[in-house]
Amino acid sequence: MKNNELSTIYINAFLIAQFLFFIDEGYYDFRWMKDIGNWIVFFIYFGILTAVLFLLNSLLLKMRMNKKIVSFIDLLIVPTLLVTIFYFSHN
Repeated sequence: MKNNELSTIYINAFLIAQFLFFIDEGYYDFRWMKDIGNWIVFFIYFGILTAVLFLLNSLLLKMRMNKKIVSFIDLLIVPTLLVTIFYFSHN
């Protein structure tokens, strides 16, 4: 993968992890950032999301999928699936 593709993966993973922590840890705000324990968990989430997005992007690019579609999947489909999983696991 090229450097710009890797940086896109890192940015997408960071944004998805921030969103998940915003709705899950911070009570819909960013107070979660005050606790060091939350940062440790955040970096674990970030690492897992980065690995998943890297594998997903590698697979999609091997299928010769358009890079815009891959970015769409990264930014909209993956977070929607994660939020859906969290929603149904908490109810």
